[in-house]
Amino acid sequence: MRTLLAPRIRWKALLVTLSLLCALPPRAEAQTKTPAKTQTKKKAKKKSKAQPQPPAQQPEKAQAPEPQKAQPQEPVKAPAQEPEKVAAPEKAPAPEKAPAPEKAPAPRKTPPPPKAPTAQKPPAPEKVAVPERPLSQVQAEERARAASRMRVGVGLDLFRERSSMTGQQSINASRRDESFKYKSATFLSAALSLSIPAPIAEERARIGGGVRLFGNYGADGDRRFGFGLLNQAFLLGEYGLPVADKMEVMFGGRAGVSLLIPGRDFDQEIERLQVQGVGVLSVPRVGWLAGLSAGARRRMSEHILLRADLSGQLDKLYLFSTSESIEGLDFSKSWSTFGLRLGFTLGVEFAL
Repeated sequence: MRTLLAPRIRWKALLVTLSLLCALPPRAEAQTKTPAKTQTKKKAKKKSKAQPQPPAQQPEKAQAPEPQKAQPQEPVKAPAQEPEKVAAPEKAPAPEKAPAPEKAPAPRKTPPPPKAPTAQKPPAPEKVAVPERPLSQVQAEERARAASRMRVGVGLDLFRERSSMTGQQSINASRRDESFKYKSATFLSAALSLSIPAPIAEERARIGGGVRLFGNYGADGDRRFGFGLLNQAFLLGEYGLPVADKMEVMFGGRAGVSLLIPGRDFDQEIERLQVQGVGVLSVPRVGWLAGLSAGARRRMSEHILLRADLSGQLDKLYLFSTSESIEGLDFSKSWSTFGLRLGFTLGVEFAL
Protein backbone atom coordinates (compact mmCIF):
# COMPACT_ATOMS: atom_id res chain seq x y z
CA MET A 1 0.00 0.00 0.00
CA ARG A 2 2.90 2.35 0.64
CA THR A 3 4.16 1.85 -2.84
CA LEU A 4 0.79 2.72 -4.31
CA LEU A 5 0.19 5.79 -2.18
CA ALA A 6 3.50 7.45 -2.97
CA PRO A 7 3.13 7.56 -6.77
CA ARG A 8 -0.46 8.68 -6.41
CA ILE A 9 0.61 11.67 -4.28
CA ARG A 10 3.31 12.57 -6.73
CA TRP A 11 0.90 12.63 -9.65
CA LYS A 12 -1.50 14.79 -7.78
CA ALA A 13 1.21 17.30 -6.95
CA LEU A 14 2.29 17.39 -10.58
CA LEU A 15 -1.26 18.02 -11.72
CA VAL A 16 -1.62 20.88 -9.22
CA THR A 17 1.63 22.48 -10.43
CA LEU A 18 0.57 22.27 -14.08
CA SER A 19 -2.82 23.75 -13.34
CA LEU A 20 -1.19 26.62 -11.52
CA LEU A 21 1.25 27.28 -14.38
CA CYS A 22 -1.61 27.30 -16.87
CA ALA A 23 -3.56 29.68 -14.73
CA LEU A 24 -0.69 32.26 -14.60
CA PRO A 25 -0.74 34.85 -17.53
CA PRO A 26 2.45 35.88 -19.29
CA ARG A 27 3.99 38.90 -17.44
CA ALA A 28 6.41 40.63 -19.74
CA GLU A 29 4.44 40.30 -22.94
CA ALA A 30 1.20 41.75 -21.59
CA GLN A 31 2.33 45.37 -21.80
CA THR A 32 4.02 45.18 -25.19
CA LYS A 33 1.17 43.60 -27.16
CA THR A 34 -1.40 45.59 -29.06
CA PRO A 35 -4.69 46.60 -27.43
CA ALA A 36 -6.52 43.74 -29.16
CA LYS A 37 -4.25 41.14 -27.61
CA THR A 38 -4.55 42.71 -24.19
CA GLN A 39 -8.34 42.43 -24.39
CA THR A 40 -8.15 38.69 -25.25
CA LYS A 41 -5.77 38.12 -22.35
CA LYS A 42 -8.09 39.87 -19.97
CA LYS A 43 -10.97 37.62 -21.03
CA ALA A 44 -8.82 34.53 -20.58
CA LYS A 45 -7.82 35.65 -17.12
CA LYS A 46 -11.42 36.23 -16.14
CA LYS A 47 -12.37 32.69 -17.24
CA SER A 48 -9.46 31.17 -15.39
CA LYS A 49 -10.41 33.05 -12.28
CA ALA A 50 -14.03 31.94 -12.61
CA GLN A 51 -13.10 28.23 -12.67
CA PRO A 52 -12.31 27.09 -9.14
CA GLN A 53 -9.18 25.09 -8.74
CA PRO A 54 -9.78 21.45 -7.76
CA PRO A 55 -8.77 20.90 -4.18
CA ALA A 56 -6.00 18.44 -3.58
CA GLN A 57 -7.37 15.09 -2.61
CA GLN A 58 -6.09 13.89 0.68
CA PRO A 59 -4.91 10.27 0.69
CA GLU A 60 -6.99 7.77 2.44
CA LYS A 61 -5.86 6.84 5.84
CA ALA A 62 -4.54 3.28 6.13
CA GLN A 63 -5.37 1.17 9.03
CA ALA A 64 -1.81 0.14 9.28
CA PRO A 65 0.47 2.40 11.02
CA GLU A 66 -0.18 5.65 9.56
CA PRO A 67 2.30 6.60 6.95
CA GLN A 68 3.91 10.00 7.15
CA LYS A 69 1.62 12.51 5.68
CA ALA A 70 3.03 14.32 2.75
CA GLN A 71 2.78 18.00 3.45
CA PRO A 72 0.76 19.56 0.73
CA GLN A 73 2.61 22.25 -1.20
CA GLU A 74 1.17 25.69 -0.86
CA PRO A 75 -0.03 26.98 -4.16
CA VAL A 76 2.10 29.75 -5.56
CA LYS A 77 0.22 32.96 -5.42
CA ALA A 78 0.19 34.76 -8.68
CA PRO A 79 1.35 38.34 -8.27
CA ALA A 80 -1.45 40.81 -8.41
CA GLN A 81 -1.41 42.52 -11.73
CA GLU A 82 -1.84 46.24 -11.73
CA PRO A 83 -4.91 47.30 -13.63
CA GLU A 84 -3.87 48.52 -17.02
CA LYS A 85 -4.33 52.18 -17.57
CA VAL A 86 -6.93 53.04 -20.07
CA ALA A 87 -5.36 54.74 -23.01
CA ALA A 88 -6.20 58.44 -23.00
CA PRO A 89 -8.28 59.53 -25.94
CA GLU A 90 -6.17 60.89 -28.68
CA LYS A 91 -6.20 64.69 -28.87
CA ALA A 92 -7.69 66.19 -31.94
CA PRO A 93 -4.99 67.52 -34.19
CA ALA A 94 -4.54 71.29 -33.80
CA PRO A 95 -5.69 73.26 -36.80
CA GLU A 96 -2.86 74.13 -39.06
CA LYS A 97 -1.83 77.75 -38.76
CA ALA A 98 -2.19 79.82 -41.86
CA PRO A 99 1.20 80.55 -43.33
CA ALA A 100 2.43 84.02 -42.44
CA PRO A 101 2.48 86.40 -45.39
CA GLU A 102 5.88 86.72 -46.87
CA LYS A 103 7.60 89.98 -46.02
CA ALA A 104 8.26 92.26 -48.91
CA PRO A 105 11.94 92.31 -49.69
CA ALA A 106 13.66 95.38 -48.22
CA PRO A 107 14.72 97.93 -50.84
CA ARG A 108 18.30 97.65 -51.72
CA LYS A 109 20.44 100.41 -50.38
CA THR A 110 22.16 102.28 -53.08
CA PRO A 111 25.87 102.24 -52.38
CA PRO A 112 27.27 105.71 -51.48
CA PRO A 113 29.10 107.44 -54.28
CA PRO A 114 32.80 106.88 -54.13
CA LYS A 115 34.60 109.61 -52.23
CA ALA A 116 36.65 111.93 -54.30
CA PRO A 117 40.30 111.43 -53.61
CA THR A 118 41.50 114.04 -51.17
CA ALA A 119 43.98 116.41 -52.61
CA GLN A 120 47.33 115.75 -51.18
CA LYS A 121 48.77 118.69 -49.35
CA PRO A 122 51.88 119.96 -50.99
CA PRO A 123 54.90 119.49 -48.82
CA ALA A 124 55.65 122.49 -46.67
CA PRO A 125 58.41 124.54 -48.20
CA GLU A 126 61.61 124.34 -46.38
CA LYS A 127 62.37 127.38 -44.29
CA VAL A 128 65.03 129.42 -45.88
CA ALA A 129 67.34 131.08 -43.47
CA VAL A 130 66.80 134.83 -43.75
CA PRO A 131 70.06 136.67 -43.60
CA GLU A 132 70.29 139.26 -40.90
CA ARG A 133 69.69 142.77 -42.17
CA PRO A 134 71.97 145.62 -41.27
CA LEU A 135 70.88 147.87 -38.44
CA SER A 136 70.57 150.89 -40.70
CA GLN A 137 68.03 149.09 -42.87
CA VAL A 138 65.97 148.03 -39.86
CA GLN A 139 65.95 151.57 -38.52
CA ALA A 140 64.92 152.90 -41.91
CA GLU A 141 61.96 150.50 -41.99
CA GLU A 142 60.92 151.51 -38.50
CA ARG A 143 61.05 155.17 -39.46
CA ALA A 144 58.99 154.41 -42.55
CA ARG A 145 56.31 152.65 -40.51
CA ALA A 146 56.22 155.45 -37.95
CA ALA A 147 56.04 158.08 -40.66
CA SER A 148 53.14 156.36 -42.39
CA ARG A 149 50.73 156.97 -39.50
CA MET A 150 48.57 159.97 -38.69
CA ARG A 151 49.88 162.01 -35.76
CA VAL A 152 48.24 164.28 -33.25
CA GLY A 153 50.53 166.81 -31.58
CA VAL A 154 50.09 168.86 -28.42
CA GLY A 155 52.54 171.60 -27.48
CA LEU A 156 53.24 174.48 -25.14
CA ASP A 157 54.77 177.57 -26.72
CA LEU A 158 56.90 180.14 -24.88
CA PHE A 159 57.18 183.29 -27.01
CA ARG A 160 58.43 186.87 -27.04
CA GLU A 161 56.93 189.46 -29.34
CA ARG A 162 57.99 192.84 -30.75
CA SER A 163 55.02 194.50 -32.44
CA SER A 164 53.63 197.89 -33.31
CA MET A 165 50.19 199.26 -33.76
CA THR A 166 49.91 201.65 -36.68
CA GLY A 167 46.84 203.90 -36.58
CA GLN A 168 45.50 207.34 -37.49
CA GLN A 169 42.25 209.19 -37.38
CA SER A 170 41.29 212.19 -39.54
CA ILE A 171 38.35 214.60 -39.60
CA ASN A 172 38.35 216.77 -42.71
CA ALA A 173 41.87 218.18 -42.86
CA SER A 174 42.96 217.41 -39.30
CA ARG A 175 44.88 214.17 -38.65
CA ARG A 176 45.84 212.44 -35.43
CA ASP A 177 48.49 209.74 -35.15
CA GLU A 178 47.49 206.93 -32.82
CA SER A 179 50.42 204.57 -33.44
CA PHE A 180 52.51 202.94 -30.73
CA LYS A 181 54.96 200.08 -30.26
CA TYR A 182 54.41 197.36 -27.77
CA LYS A 183 55.30 193.88 -26.65
CA SER A 184 52.87 191.18 -25.70
CA ALA A 185 51.58 191.22 -22.16
CA THR A 186 51.53 187.40 -22.15
CA PHE A 187 54.29 184.92 -23.03
CA LEU A 188 52.48 181.56 -23.13
CA SER A 189 50.25 179.89 -25.71
CA ALA A 190 48.98 176.39 -26.44
CA ALA A 191 49.19 174.59 -29.78
CA LEU A 192 47.34 171.61 -31.23
CA SER A 193 48.31 170.03 -34.56
CA LEU A 194 47.40 167.15 -36.87
CA SER A 195 49.69 165.81 -39.60
CA ILE A 196 49.81 163.04 -42.20
CA PRO A 197 52.52 161.83 -44.61
CA ALA A 198 53.02 164.10 -47.61
CA PRO A 199 52.24 162.67 -51.07
CA ILE A 200 55.87 163.33 -52.07
CA ALA A 201 58.71 161.89 -49.97
CA GLU A 202 56.19 160.49 -47.51
CA GLU A 203 58.84 158.79 -45.40
CA ARG A 204 60.30 162.17 -44.37
CA ALA A 205 57.81 164.91 -45.26
CA ARG A 206 54.52 165.60 -43.53
CA ILE A 207 51.70 168.08 -44.02
CA GLY A 208 48.81 169.07 -41.78
CA GLY A 209 47.22 171.87 -39.85
CA GLY A 210 46.99 173.34 -36.41
CA VAL A 211 45.64 175.99 -34.11
CA ARG A 212 47.23 178.22 -31.52
CA LEU A 213 45.42 179.81 -28.59
CA PHE A 214 46.78 183.01 -26.98
CA GLY A 215 43.92 183.89 -24.70
CA ASN A 216 43.63 187.57 -23.75
CA TYR A 217 46.03 189.36 -26.02
CA GLY A 218 47.24 192.82 -24.99
CA ALA A 219 50.03 195.37 -25.34
CA ASP A 220 52.53 196.05 -22.60
CA GLY A 221 55.25 198.69 -22.39
CA ASP A 222 54.94 202.46 -22.72
CA ARG A 223 51.23 202.05 -23.42
CA ARG A 224 48.98 199.33 -22.16
CA PHE A 225 46.12 198.32 -24.37
CA GLY A 226 43.95 195.23 -24.36
CA PHE A 227 42.86 193.88 -27.75
CA GLY A 228 40.78 190.81 -26.84
CA LEU A 229 40.97 187.08 -27.47
CA LEU A 230 43.50 186.09 -30.11
CA ASN A 231 43.50 182.73 -31.90
CA GLN A 232 45.33 181.46 -34.98
CA ALA A 233 44.68 178.67 -37.47
CA PHE A 234 47.36 177.59 -39.94
CA LEU A 235 48.58 174.98 -42.39
CA LEU A 236 51.97 173.45 -41.81
CA GLY A 237 54.56 171.41 -43.61
CA GLU A 238 57.76 169.83 -42.31
CA TYR A 239 60.66 167.75 -43.45
CA GLY A 240 62.72 165.42 -41.26
CA LEU A 241 66.34 164.32 -41.65
CA PRO A 242 67.48 161.33 -39.53
CA VAL A 243 70.71 162.14 -37.69
CA ALA A 244 70.89 159.36 -35.04
CA ASP A 245 69.07 156.33 -33.76
CA LYS A 246 65.40 157.36 -33.37
CA MET A 247 66.38 161.00 -33.75
CA GLU A 248 65.74 163.43 -36.58
CA VAL A 249 66.07 167.14 -37.30
CA MET A 250 62.92 168.94 -38.43
CA PHE A 251 62.49 171.94 -40.73
CA GLY A 252 59.05 173.39 -41.25
CA GLY A 253 56.92 176.31 -42.26
CA ARG A 254 53.41 177.54 -41.61
CA ALA A 255 50.91 180.02 -42.96
CA GLY A 256 47.43 180.88 -41.87
CA VAL A 257 45.01 183.40 -40.48
CA SER A 258 44.60 185.24 -37.17
CA LEU A 259 41.26 185.88 -35.53
CA LEU A 260 40.76 188.54 -32.86
CA ILE A 261 37.55 188.78 -30.86
CA PRO A 262 37.27 192.38 -29.60
CA GLY A 263 37.51 192.86 -25.88
CA ARG A 264 38.67 195.17 -23.12
CA ASP A 265 40.09 198.50 -24.46
CA PHE A 266 39.51 197.70 -28.09
CA ASP A 267 35.84 196.95 -27.49
CA GLN A 268 35.44 200.24 -25.62
CA GLU A 269 36.88 202.11 -28.61
CA ILE A 270 34.34 200.49 -30.91
CA GLU A 271 31.47 201.53 -28.62
CA ARG A 272 32.75 205.16 -28.48
CA LEU A 273 32.80 205.40 -32.27
CA GLN A 274 29.32 203.93 -32.53
CA VAL A 275 28.04 206.60 -30.12
CA GLN A 276 29.52 209.31 -32.39
CA GLY A 277 27.65 207.86 -35.33
CA VAL A 278 30.55 206.03 -36.99
CA GLY A 279 29.46 202.87 -38.73
CA VAL A 280 31.80 200.34 -37.14
CA LEU A 281 30.78 196.86 -36.00
CA SER A 282 31.86 194.84 -33.01
CA VAL A 283 32.80 191.74 -35.03
CA PRO A 284 35.95 189.56 -34.99
CA ARG A 285 38.96 191.05 -36.78
CA VAL A 286 41.10 188.94 -39.04
CA GLY A 287 44.72 188.96 -40.11
CA TRP A 288 47.40 186.71 -41.54
CA LEU A 289 50.52 184.94 -40.31
CA ALA A 290 53.55 183.23 -41.80
CA GLY A 291 56.50 181.62 -40.11
CA LEU A 292 59.37 179.11 -40.17
CA SER A 293 60.52 176.57 -37.61
CA ALA A 294 63.42 174.22 -36.93
CA GLY A 295 63.71 171.58 -34.28
CA ALA A 296 64.41 167.99 -33.33
CA ARG A 297 62.17 165.01 -32.76
CA ARG A 298 62.87 161.73 -30.95
CA ARG A 299 60.81 158.55 -31.17
CA MET A 300 60.29 157.24 -27.65
CA SER A 301 58.10 154.29 -28.71
CA GLU A 302 56.14 153.20 -31.70
CA HIS A 303 53.30 155.57 -30.84
CA ILE A 304 54.91 158.39 -28.83
CA LEU A 305 57.36 161.03 -30.10
CA LEU A 306 58.82 164.04 -28.33
CA ARG A 307 59.82 167.21 -30.13
CA ALA A 308 61.21 170.68 -29.51
CA ASP A 309 61.08 173.58 -32.01
CA LEU A 310 62.29 177.12 -32.42
CA SER A 311 60.03 179.31 -34.51
CA GLY A 312 59.84 182.79 -35.95
CA GLN A 313 56.53 184.20 -37.16
CA LEU A 314 55.17 187.40 -38.67
CA ASP A 315 51.66 188.50 -37.70
CA LYS A 316 49.39 191.23 -38.99
CA LEU A 317 45.90 192.17 -37.73
CA TYR A 318 43.40 194.58 -39.33
CA LEU A 319 41.47 196.42 -36.60
CA PHE A 320 39.87 199.51 -38.22
CA SER A 321 39.53 200.63 -41.78
CA THR A 322 36.65 203.04 -42.26
CA SER A 323 36.07 206.29 -44.18
CA GLU A 324 32.68 208.03 -44.26
CA SER A 325 30.89 211.41 -44.00
CA ILE A 326 29.20 212.23 -40.74
CA GLU A 327 27.07 215.42 -40.59
CA GLY A 328 29.08 216.98 -43.43
CA LEU A 329 32.41 215.96 -41.95
CA ASP A 330 34.78 213.54 -43.64
CA PHE A 331 35.79 210.94 -41.11
CA SER A 332 38.39 208.21 -41.57
CA LYS A 333 40.10 205.81 -39.15
CA SER A 334 42.55 202.96 -39.70
CA TRP A 335 44.25 200.66 -37.20
CA SER A 336 46.46 197.61 -37.75
CA THR A 337 49.12 195.66 -35.91
CA PHE A 338 52.25 194.07 -37.23
CA GLY A 339 54.78 192.10 -35.24
CA LEU A 340 57.49 189.48 -35.07
CA ARG A 341 56.99 186.66 -32.66
CA LEU A 342 59.79 184.28 -31.62
CA GLY A 343 58.88 181.12 -29.81
CA PHE A 344 60.17 177.88 -28.31
CA THR A 345 57.77 174.97 -28.38
CA LEU A 346 57.88 171.73 -26.39
CA GLY A 347 55.45 169.11 -27.55
CA VAL A 348 54.53 165.46 -27.85
CA GLU A 349 53.08 163.60 -30.81
CA PHE A 350 50.88 160.52 -30.72
CA ALA A 351 50.98 158.21 -33.72
CA LEU A 352 47.52 156.74 -34.40
